[in-house]
Amino acid sequence: MEITWMGNEHTNSSSREGYVPFVIVNHISAGTMSSMDAWFRSPDNRVSSAHFGISKAGEIHQYVDIKRMAWAQGIPKEQIPNAEAEVVRKMGVNPNLYCVSIEHEGMVGELTPEQFNASVKLHRYIQDQIYEIWQKEFSLTPYYVIGHYQINPTGKPYCPGRRFPWERLYAALEKVDRLKEAEQMEELQRQVEELRRHMNELAAENQRLGERIQSLETLHNQPEIPTWAADAVQAAVEGQLVLNPENGSLDFYRILTVLHRKGLI
Repeated sequence: MEITWMGNEHTNSSSREGYVPFVIVNHISAGTMSSMDAWFRSPDNRVSSAHFGISKAGEIHQYVDIKRMAWAQGIPKEQIPNAEAEVVRKMGVNPNLYCVSIEHEGMVGELTPEQFNASVKLHRYIQDQIYEIWQKEFSLTPYYVIGHYQINPTGKPYCPGRRFPWERLYAALEKVDRLKEAEQMEELQRQVEELRRHMNELAAENQRLGERIQSLETLHNQPEIPTWAADAVQAAVEGQLVLNPENGSLDFYRILTVLHRKGLI
């Protein structure tokens, strides 16, 4: 998915003050994409911004890094209890702190096919980015994906527009969530198979090590005195060089044999 960075030194943003975003808020720009670009980049704009904007052609522009707070849906603390969105009432703080904002080019919220498809993809992208950055998971359901009107029903009673395709969007996002779950399950199965392969390799290596240890033990602990070393062992015992010649190693018997052949024992 292609996203064009459009923010500049004049684009408004603030610190999230430690809050992790997990709510996506949909807006309508009430204008064209070019006017949106110009306003969010203007030095005269000291009041608003958004993280993303989507044109009718399906182009996605980004104005504010999601690590920072955009000025898109803030309300005074005393208005928070009036919010329609349950998550806003529960959080009890400026919604900008934990929200990611998407503006849609247009006036009444009727999205073009290209714009709708781009919006669905952008919701998934935001979801993935939040997990990648903060390891925060959330579903693309009506609790976490809301409209500006659900935050400010008095000041923005229709945003993102009376014709905004909520039913289609939620249906599409449900498919996205199911696809993500399937991808996660597939990845989990791949990891399980990889772990099983490693376990089989470790088991085979353990078996090889066991056989090697057994072989070394056999070399170092002969159950009987080798026939070829019998004379040397007897000479060593008679010379009181060895008291207990049994269970010696092959090297032990070889040394005794060499010494015996050289007449040293």
